[in-house]
Amino acid sequence: MDIEEADRILQDIWDRDAKAWDTHWVPIFRKFAHDLATDARISIGQKVLDVGTGTGVAATEAAKRSKPSGMVLGIDRSATMLELARLKCSKVKNLSFLMMDAERMTFPDGFFESAISNSGISYATFHETTAEIFRVIRGGGSFTFNDWHLIDVPAHKTFSEILRRHRTEHPSENLNRCRAAVATMEHVGNQYSDAKIQAELESVGFTSAQAKQRLYKVRLPHIRDYLAMRFEREALKQELKELSEEQRAAFMKELRAGLRPFMRTGSFIMEWKVTFTHVTKPH
Repeated sequence: MDIEEADRILQDIWDRDAKAWDTHWVPIFRKFAHDLATDARISIGQKVLDVGTGTGVAATEAAKRSKPSGMVLGIDRSATMLELARLKCSKVKNLSFLMMDAERMTFPDGFFESAISNSGISYATFHETTAEIFRVIRGGGSFTFNDWHLIDVPAHKTFSEILRRHRTEHPSENLNRCRAAVATMEHVGNQYSDAKIQAELESVGFTSAQAKQRLYKVRLPHIRDYLAMRFEREALKQELKELSEEQRAAFMKELRAGLRPFMRTGSFIMEWKVTFTHVTKPH
């Protein structure tokens, strides 16, 4: 499967995941957004662009810091996510959302003083997107973004390994395409080492790259809360649907046993490593 097709399939899934994302994942990504805005050094009066805004987590954080005279624009290509973002942020006066492809923005050159992205850039269009971000921020402005990989979150890695052992060997055409899309994008993402990311940023003109890793300890009340977080996503709903009752029972039994070590002192604890990168556009 080529990257473009994989990206389209995952975008469709992303649209259908909006509610689950907002319920289970946003509280975690809000922690990342806070540190992202800190690294971006967003201040009063700035015009800020949030790329791949989703339901507006990082955009809201930026809006708090740039008000009252600043302005924040969040862009995303998911109408469903943007609908939720507008609903949640309706009372934030210096924040707006637009449906737009990050690699083909309609803003004029040098329109923003700062750009951010809270795990919102697809590696399928990383070069094109960062080139556009470079174009729309002014000289002396900055771009700050973060990202993480499944392998860097032990609970997610354990979940995926157990799923691979139990998932059906005879998937429907729809599930097979979904799996292929995920595998394609994971392969692309794994190629983006820190060195490759820095090289890509430099190739479009950014300088002074600074990268740092933060390790978060994310606490959930119980394993069942983590399972809800995972199984309310569309791709995993389909995986469960295509298992027999017996297969599903065996899968859930091994999964609960595999996740039990993450229960510590009465909470389900995930260690979640996130890389933050800050670059500038020369004057």
